[in-house]
Order: sequence, then C-alpha cells, then structure tokens
Amino acid sequence: MKAHPVSLVAVLACMFFALVLCSHGQEKRQFVESRVSIKTSLPPGARLKEAKILSLQELSALPDPPGVEKNDTRYERTRIPAFPNPLGVKEGDVVTVSGWLHVVRLMGDGDYHLRFSPTADSVDHYLVSEIPDEDDVPPQLRPMIEAARNFVKSKVLAGKEPSRQEATLPNPLYIQITGQLFFNDVSAGDDSRPDAQGLHRASRWEVHPGLVLAFSKQ
Repeated sequence: MKAHPVSLVAVLACMFFALVLCSHGQEKRQFVESRVSIKTSLPPGARLKEAKILSLQELSALPDPPGVEKNDTRYERTRIPAFPNPLGVKEGDVVTVSGWLHVVRLMGDGDYHLRFSPTADSVDHYLVSEIPDEDDVPPQLRPMIEAARNFVKSKVLAGKEPSRQEATLPNPLYIQITGQLFFNDVSAGDDSRPDAQGLHRASRWEVHPGLVLAFSKQ
C-alpha cells in the first residue's frame, strides 16, 4: 500500500523537528558549565522589591571574594560567604544596575549573554549579565525569565532571537537590570587581560540570573 503524500510530508516534518530538538539538547549537554545551580536560582527569601541599587562603576570596583580560587569546588553548589566590602553586598543579594547595553548573544547553553558598559560610545570595561534558558531555572522563576527574554527580543532586537555570533548593537540602549549578584570564578586569579577584540571585562561579578529589564534614564 502506498503512503499518502500528505502523511509522508507530515512524517518527514516530525523527523526534522525531532532531530533539531535532539541536536539542541546534545549541544547544551556538551556545554560545560560551573556553579549552574547557583546562577540559575535565588536564595530562599530573596525579594526583587528589596534590590540594592548599584551603579555600574560601583559594581566594577567591587573586589573579588578573598580566598576564592579558579573553578572553586567548595562553591559549586553553595554561595560564597559574605566578606567585608565598601558596598556591603554578598553573592546572592538581589541588585539593580543600569548601563548601556552593547552586546546580546545566544550562548551554547541557551543563555542570553548581555554586556553593559558605562558609556554609549564604547563597550570596553563591560559587565556581564546572563538570562538563563527557561528550562534551566526553578518553576517560580520561569515567568520572570520568559518576560526578560521577551523584553530582549521585542524591545532590543526588533522581534528577533539573539545570534550565536557576537555582535555589537548599532544603537546601544540604556537599560536597568535586576537579578542576583553572582561571582564567576572561572577566571578567578587570572590577570585582567583584554579579549580577542581588545576589550576588557570590568569585573568577575555578574547579574546572573538577570530577571527584570526596563528602559532607564541616566
């Protein structure tokens, strides 16, 4: 018995989408990350309404936590303890930071990678925030993650999904982002050297996960 042409097309379409989903899952599994459970969650009792407002310059000047080593296994599933610093902040605090958004990129793990700088004319001395994939966060954070990612697509990228190729926005936007203060220990102890584009990362501190975005006034 011959297969009906419409049925054959439907079967082939289902096979195609299954392969796409499978390859995406394999790509995410191959993307090695550290401290995943920390940077995709908030501490118990954390409230966005009580976010500490910091300037980009203040956060850039925040020192690294003392004694934290590169890919420190002690903090793979535990937040770094509080330490004395001028801002009185610690990892896990909810913070709000405003800056010029210059770069949006889709990472291999599905995160939206954002780069903010203090000025509109340069992405140099940037700070990083990342908005995780909705599938990677606890259920209570998913509505905020969905809204944050939709803001990026609709308000920043004119309805498009971020590209996997790093590209600077032609017209930087001054944006306020609220989320968890997170220390990226992947490069802890390394010298602060420029990247392949000659740009400097201002700090190993990030806003991760980024949860709420809004346009802001300077």
